[in-house]
Amino acid sequence: MKMERRAFLKTLGGASLAGTLGGYSAAIAQVTGAGPAAAFPFADDKVPMNAANLCPMPSAISSAVARYAGELDVDMSDPNRRRIEAFKNDARAGIARQLGVKAEEIAVVRNTSEANNIFVQGMSLDAGDEVLLWDQNHPSNSVAWEVRASRTGCTVRYFSIPLDTASIDEVVDLVAGSIGERTRVLSFTHISNVTGFRLPAAEICAAARRKAAGLHIHVDGAQTWGAVDVNLADIGCDSFSGSAHKWYMGPREVGMLFVREAAQPNIWPGVVSVPWGDTAEPAVPGARKFEALGQRDDAAIAALAETVSFHDGITPAGIERRSREIADLLREGLLEADVPFVSSVNPNFTSSVIILSAPQENRRALLENVLRDGGVILAGVNGLRLSPHYYNTPGHVERAVAAVAKSRDLLG
Repeated sequence: MKMERRAFLKTLGGASLAGTLGGYSAAIAQVTGAGPAAAFPFADDKVPMNAANLCPMPSAISSAVARYAGELDVDMSDPNRRRIEAFKNDARAGIARQLGVKAEEIAVVRNTSEANNIFVQGMSLDAGDEVLLWDQNHPSNSVAWEVRASRTGCTVRYFSIPLDTASIDEVVDLVAGSIGERTRVLSFTHISNVTGFRLPAAEICAAARRKAAGLHIHVDGAQTWGAVDVNLADIGCDSFSGSAHKWYMGPREVGMLFVREAAQPNIWPGVVSVPWGDTAEPAVPGARKFEALGQRDDAAIAALAETVSFHDGITPAGIERRSREIADLLREGLLEADVPFVSSVNPNFTSSVIILSAPQENRRALLENVLRDGGVILAGVNGLRLSPHYYNTPGHVERAVAAVAKSRDLLG
């Protein structure tokens, strides 16, 4: 692309994004004020408390998706398409800044599962090389490795962490002690979706580096990105994945994959299409080779750039602080209700994912009861899962606790 063309597109993209800032400034004021739920469109009798699976978008962001889609339908000319496509780089730069990494280390993909599988299927390994996994990993970061191993001859081994573990040092020693001579990859979920257990990622990475300098460390951030103020440079991993539709409160079917610059040559993309280029050597720089997936939902990606600005307006630290306050309030209420926990209550390992013990055969009834009695939407994952976020209020927490306590006899 010629320099004047790049500058032209950059000017168009910047001007267009700046022109939308007023569209969600009111939403930022609402969400940082006394009534954060006002910035979201959900009904009062269907309050989402299932951020571990799906978050509502702020009304301003869902409107942005519709607006960009409408602009494309009205004008599919090359200049207009390129203008909207250019927002991908705005999103990339903003996400990189929030995560403390370089823009060319971020690929804008479709979700965490795709990001994990790009890494799983593309990582350069030889027969006999070992992959070490947490036994609480998501299937896209565990079963996917089993499929890879059955095809290529690498081996998969798992480490376990007792939920009653007392200290961070115990967890770190357990993980580091599981690394063997043939271990080439360590891959773990930062926050478990099946227990809510939060691993001390930075401490694990540091200890793993001391044990095996050439190890590739991947962190699944599906329950982290958008909930926790993450600095990947501080954590020290080689790759990290996340979905915008969860805690990031952004467009659906948009996600991201971070791959450290030095690690990028070791991972082969599984899909090669537009905009890879016309030769075997990618024409796109850095991690963009992992997003050469062909035609995308450009309206959703453009709205991702606005979601980045939305998070900037609240600040990732502000989001984490309120999300933790709401989760702590919920946890305290459930402890007072004397319901059985799956999740750890040790502050070293707690997160905004809280899971109660519930037999499989009772989970559907529990979900229906809590929705009917409290107007709150939960999930039946490994028990009864409650995962509140920024938009939830103390009133929502009270309703959830009361509804769960009312169905106490259905819990394990």
